[in-house]
Amino acid sequence: MFNIAIVALRYIFLVFLLVFIFRLVKWMVGDLQQTKRHYSGLRQKNGQPAGAGDPTGGALLAVKDSASSDFRPGDFLPLSRQNLLGRGEDSDILIRDSFASSRHARVFFNEEQYWLEDLQSTNGTFLNEVKIDQPTLLADGDIIKIGGIIFQFVRWGHEVGSAN
Repeated sequence: MFNIAIVALRYIFLVFLLVFIFRLVKWMVGDLQQTKRHYSGLRQKNGQPAGAGDPTGGALLAVKDSASSDFRPGDFLPLSRQNLLGRGEDSDILIRDSFASSRHARVFFNEEQYWLEDLQSTNGTFLNEVKIDQPTLLADGDIIKIGGIIFQFVRWGHEVGSAN
């Protein structure tokens, strides 16, 4: 009798384990499909996907956290060769945050890589929680903080991930 109970418990455990694995795989596939929808929705003016035929590789800034209502976590901002970030109306990425300067920072493409430069902002530009004071090379996955907004630099297949 005891042996039958042990065998039954083993089968019940096996069923729970299989259900758990099935739900985990289903969740991962759904997350991948959602990410694909985000990236496929990004289009340039000519109707091509962001980064298609672009020597810069179609880098993006993904919003990770935001104190501003202009940006929501999960938003993606395509980058061009020169990108001015700040509160000024001439900014490519307009940041309406009281802690952002009019010309706060710039992300630019040079020597086949993207760089981040603080433009002598009052409150500073942070890369991976370190305040920068000179142009700094960006790697895929780097975290950029300007005022109350946190971005993640995304450029797959071109750089290795940052060690930080």
